Amino acid sequence: MKFNLHHILWIACCGLLSVQCSEKSDPADPDTENGNYTSYWYYCYETGNLLTNENMGLEAGQFTPYTVAGRGDTLFVANIAEGSSLILFDLKNNRPFRTLSSWIVNGAEQKFISPIEAIVVTDTRLYVAERQSYIHVFDLPDLNYIVSIGNGRWSGPVFQAQALAVKNGLIYARDKDGGVSVYKESDAVPEKAGKINRYKKMGGGSANNAFASHYMEFDADGTLLLTDYEGKTLRVLDVSRINDELKNGTVIDQSDRAWTLTFKPKTFAPTAERMYATGDNDGINIYDKAAKQWINPIKSIKGFAFSQAARIYGQDEEKFWISDLKKQAVVRMDVYQNEIREYSRISDRIIRIDAAPASKGMETAPFFVDIRTHEIVDPETIGQ
Repeated sequence: MKFNLHHILWIACCGLLSVQCSEKSDPADPDTENGNYTSYWYYCYETGNLLTNENMGLEAGQFTPYTVAGRGDTLFVANIAEGSSLILFDLKNNRPFRTLSSWIVNGAEQKFISPIEAIVVTDTRLYVAERQSYIHVFDLPDLNYIVSIGNGRWSGPVFQAQALAVKNGLIYARDKDGGVSVYKESDAVPEKAGKINRYKKMGGGSANNAFASHYMEFDADGTLLLTDYEGKTLRVLDVSRINDELKNGTVIDQSDRAWTLTFKPKTFAPTAERMYATGDNDGINIYDKAAKQWINPIKSIKGFAFSQAARIYGQDEEKFWISDLKKQAVVRMDVYQNEIREYSRISDRIIRIDAAPASKGMETAPFFVDIRTHEIVDPETIGQ
């Protein structure tokens, strides 16, 4: 993550920030005793872009963003207001350029009939799962319809897929009952329309009767991470075990690697250093991989306060798109690391900052940082 002093938040808003500090030494600095100094840096968060009905070219009440995904310079936003549609947003030119809401099958118009739960974009295909037991497949870049997996009935080959992942020729879908259905990409072709069945069905997980958000994504090890909302867990699935001989219902969870959480997870966006996750606390939960701990959830960033954070998508290590159902908006949260060199030590773990560089000059608004927990602390709690 880049170090950028030109993007420092107004410290007057620092009560809304989570902070992480580390010590540095600079032998070349002549203003410090013995040529050394101690400095601290903190993460700061601000609004980089905000998508509402206005910049989407829609009337008030016609834009309720939900699932968010992306690839390259295109952001895919599921709009679940007045039915369901998929808006393609050009990140370079900062404008929507296409909306997918219907397509033609055998001369008849088909469309999304329920909320879009999951979006996966590969090099050549777009997979869109909607709540009413369908996984629709389109080609890229033209978005020509290929085929649909499922028949719209719970008892069919798709059971209200709530999360998707695609890798090595297999399509993974988190079912309403908590299990994971697996399909072959080679079966998702027009000539097999209406005849596509599960390749395998894996067991495990908690059912979800409230249609809360779920998400799955492969990690660097090739295992599949999957949220378990009711179980307050991030499951880790060993998909290398899936083959022709594996029995349906087999649980492939690596239980010793599962993440036990204090909140009900919805979606997540991992980076090399951290994990950002939405959950039932309607903020942005952050896991620091080095410290191996979750810090307090972010409820506000500079320029935006979260009301009901639903989905998060990581564009890169520093930019995250988050949909907010109540605000009916998608906000891009930009993350920066900024340095503090002037401070006073209150205790062995608390420092006080009276002034810090801001985007315009200096801001003088004292705040306190716990260098052990990497958080801003309430002055009234110091010493307790």
